[in-house]
Amino acid sequence: MLESVIQSVRNAIYVAEIGLNHNGDMDTARAMIQRAARAGADAVKFQTFVPELMYSEFTADLLESGVERLRDATMVDFFRGLVFNRDQYRLLQKIAEEEGTVFFSSVFDLDSLNLLEGLGVPLYKLASSEVTNHALIEAVARTGKPAILSTGMAAEDEIGAAVSLFRRSGGGELVLMHCVSLYPTPADQANLARIPALERRYGLATGFSDHTREAVAPVLAAALGARIFEKHFTIDRLHDCPDKEISCTPEEFSGMIRSVETAIEMTGGGAIAYERAEAATARAARRSLFARRAIARGAIIGRDDIVALRPGIGIPPSELESVLGKTSAADIPEGYLIRKEHLRGAGGAGE
Repeated sequence: MLESVIQSVRNAIYVAEIGLNHNGDMDTARAMIQRAARAGADAVKFQTFVPELMYSEFTADLLESGVERLRDATMVDFFRGLVFNRDQYRLLQKIAEEEGTVFFSSVFDLDSLNLLEGLGVPLYKLASSEVTNHALIEAVARTGKPAILSTGMAAEDEIGAAVSLFRRSGGGELVLMHCVSLYPTPADQANLARIPALERRYGLATGFSDHTREAVAPVLAAALGARIFEKHFTIDRLHDCPDKEISCTPEEFSGMIRSVETAIEMTGGGAIAYERAEAATARAARRSLFARRAIARGAIIGRDDIVALRPGIGIPPSELESVLGKTSAADIPEGYLIRKEHLRGAGGAGE
């Protein structure tokens, strides 16, 4: 189960998305893991890929005109500078373990999956860009490990196909993540109501991968049922990195955790009943039936004999009809609580 892999002392799981914000620098990556762990992250997530298996050299032409004309290695070269090798990942994994946080990664190709399997990572993330990459989804599922599937830029039928394939292929626990693949995501595009909709549609726990700049977004996501939260992470506001526009600082990450925990506590379990803690308030604030005037022993109790007053420790006003017409079994002074032992059968006929 995902909770057994990523244990949290709180009500939810918090993932610091380091991603590519390390800029390919080991010292920066080390510092980010340490700062994220100390800010409260239950897990730190990287992105693992082979650049040559990520982008075509004709990407620019194909996006512009749909025709291959000029090879351009710009994108591939850019991503080459953000790649760590197996030994570097092993060291980063060890640092995470020393900091008490879980190390895992988004995986984008089969070679990278083999690398991460060699490291023994406990779970995988499948980015929303890979929802239709069925060969990769199947390979991840066959590891038998838990996986997190992001659902931005994916249609309902595509998500359904990916979920079905993962299940058929023997995958472990699968968690969906609501996200919107706009960086940053405008407030009016956040569509947080998609969180419970995804959970209902696929019967899977659904978390929130936050690309907004709005501090309220994860709080609202928590109220809508999210219990896994992922947020891009940076060292500080001055750190220049690929996802700086949507990344939070250690202080902001800690603040997010505090706010989300409060939101979860405030959301409660949804029981349609007042809680035990409210009992004392109810006892003082609700009403009971009292004698509006002195009622003699043997008198038939009528509506004008009764008044509903606080506190609520006796017969509630909702049971008034069960009192009317009964015979008083004792003298009841004005202002006294009417107790069940004061009542006999209707019209004085006896019990």
